[in-house]
Amino acid sequence: MAERKKPSGAQYRKRKVEQQREQEKQKGSLLKFICRQDSTKEDSNGGQIPTDMEAEEISNVVDNDNVMMSETLSYSTVPVSHADNGQLNNSLEEHVQQASEEKTDNVIPQDPALWPLLINHNTRAIIVERGPQQIKDISFPNDKNNRTFSVFHYLRKLPNGEELCRSWLLYSVLKDSVFCFCCKLFSMKAIGISSLTHTGSSDWKNMAAILSSHEKSPEHLQNCQKWKELHQRLQRDSTIDAEILRKMKNEEKYWQQILKRLIALVRVLGEQNLAFCGTNETLYSANNGIFLKFVQYLAIFDPLMNEHLRKILNKELHTHYLGKDIQNELIQLLGNAIKKEIIQTANAMKHFSIVLDGTPDCSHVEQMTIIIRFVKVDSLKKEFSIKEHFLGFVPLKKTTGAYMAETIIQQLEEMELPIDNLRGQGYDNGANMIGKNNGVQKKILNINP
Repeated sequence: MAERKKPSGAQYRKRKVEQQREQEKQKGSLLKFICRQDSTKEDSNGGQIPTDMEAEEISNVVDNDNVMMSETLSYSTVPVSHADNGQLNNSLEEHVQQASEEKTDNVIPQDPALWPLLINHNTRAIIVERGPQQIKDISFPNDKNNRTFSVFHYLRKLPNGEELCRSWLLYSVLKDSVFCFCCKLFSMKAIGISSLTHTGSSDWKNMAAILSSHEKSPEHLQNCQKWKELHQRLQRDSTIDAEILRKMKNEEKYWQQILKRLIALVRVLGEQNLAFCGTNETLYSANNGIFLKFVQYLAIFDPLMNEHLRKILNKELHTHYLGKDIQNELIQLLGNAIKKEIIQTANAMKHFSIVLDGTPDCSHVEQMTIIIRFVKVDSLKKEFSIKEHFLGFVPLKKTTGAYMAETIIQQLEEMELPIDNLRGQGYDNGANMIGKNNGVQKKILNINP
């Protein structure tokens, strides 16, 4: 008997029924990707009731390695199935309004339907620390089959009659569906292990079987374990980020203590006008300078400095803050702090005078010294004292009176010392200083007689 090439009529009818079922399953799927305007329709009594479906576009920004994405979520409005059910109570409207306000204020919302599809570590930690928020104090809406979610689904009845709370089960007011708290946070799959992971489930007729199957799945048990472990680590402050931050704090504290000792050493050497550097910069060698000798002396009695030098000798540290560059930087920082204090005191006393002199250095560059003098008044002790402070050297490109006067005026402006408060000038007998026509003294007197 020859083999049939065409299917029989029964096979045609069976295939057609399967195609119709598949079309019914996919019906309305495009509503997830478009936004529809709110619309209403009239019932038989002339009143208006909301349509069964509407879509809302929600943008979710995922701050993971500066990757931004947006996703569109659709949710079902609350349909009114029968007139005898009445309007929903105010608590449901308050939950919807609260969820919308939270999304508007860029705060991580409590409604799981508004959580991003890809959740970064910081967002996950915030949600886990806050914990699942189960909604129990509202009247849950009915679906088109007049079925509704029940708070009894929050409880799992064990074979021995005991009841166990399903703390992982969350109800979404906006989407009228339930989600798994831990699977939505920790599932690494693009498509969830069940409808409770990403899209949510609203099959109230089979909800008991869905929850029972989901909570026994290996993926759910793994995600629950991750949730509990992260929650415990957050409570003990023992997460990976916390451990790294703790190490950074210890490292920061270590270098702060090292720098405090070096700054104190710089102050002592500066007060005694002692030279810092020697002929070399090697620890525990001859002629390496007073600074390194004092560091070696501190290491004898100070465990921290001793450990620091040990790491340097064993080449465990590449940056040790003992070289000539850090010495000069510390000297400059301390000098600027002292100079700032002197200028503030001079401005408080208002009137001051300047003493200037110039001399070439070893590289034959003319250096002008600036010295400020003022009378310090202590009103509490009723004491008066004359203070004279050296403010620094200023290199000069020219030694003419006009150029030197311009340099002095510029330096006073940078130090915020008003030239109107200048009450005296001190120079040597050089013509460029005291010249009657082009001297520095004459130029400044023309500005401030």
